[in-house]
Amino acid sequence: MFIACADGVQLACTLTVPSIVEATSAVATSTAIPTSRYVVINSATGVRRSYYGAFAQHLADAGFHVLTWDARGIGESCKSHARQDAARMRDWGVLDMEAVLVHACALALGDWSRVAVIGHSSGGHLSGLAASLANIQQLVLVASGTCDWRLYPKRGWPRLLAAWYGLAPVALTTFGYMPGRLGVGHDLPPGVGWDWRNWSAAPGYLFSDSTLDLSGYRAFKGELLALHFSDDTGFAPPATVTDLLRRFPTSRIERIEFNPRAQSHAPVGHFGFFNAKNADLWPMVSQRLG
Repeated sequence: MFIACADGVQLACTLTVPSIVEATSAVATSTAIPTSRYVVINSATGVRRSYYGAFAQHLADAGFHVLTWDARGIGESCKSHARQDAARMRDWGVLDMEAVLVHACALALGDWSRVAVIGHSSGGHLSGLAASLANIQQLVLVASGTCDWRLYPKRGWPRLLAAWYGLAPVALTTFGYMPGRLGVGHDLPPGVGWDWRNWSAAPGYLFSDSTLDLSGYRAFKGELLALHFSDDTGFAPPATVTDLLRRFPTSRIERIEFNPRAQSHAPVGHFGFFNAKNADLWPMVSQRLG
């Protein structure tokens, strides 16, 4: 299944549906259950949609239709070697997320109130670049903050400074793209890598980029759940989450910081929430979706 963006780029996606819908073979429409709810999951940087498969099934078991997708240049939406791919990180929000939201609304028979969004990491902080986010009534941010290195614990500054002022620009210049073997999970097109690097080096992250239309963050007036984890110090520590949430000044915010150690729970970190071994945490989100 593919979704066409405004510029013609095709995005690979998967629609996970409740078992009752599978039984009636109504996989691609909402005609079987006209009041069904749709959930769009926006992936983290360089993460394929399959990573969210178990969580998507959990939501489907709870009655939701769940749309997962690969951003341009990632997974099955990758049409060429990263070096030749023209994708930029901003495109993931402005073009890709927008196309997916419009598609989800079409599946919901044009009823935006039946579409919710879950954004993991960059899938959350890029969400306001999609114009249609203003139509959404529920947004869930999981381990999502801005990436301004100044907001991280100081003990991590040497690593971040080395990454954004050394490793990233050297790799992008040398290889012409950002190799996944450097720890980013997937080869990233140069435009994605440079956006990520330049924003992360700037005070305010992407919100300092005057070439972006940032009005979508203020335009979102729905419910916003921000779920983050006390042991996620390397990617989305509390100060970065706070910085992101203040970009949504007209939303109704509920913030939960889960402390695995205090709850005698195994570590969660930045990526662990969507792992099936942490399925006991999933109702924190699914039970809050209307």
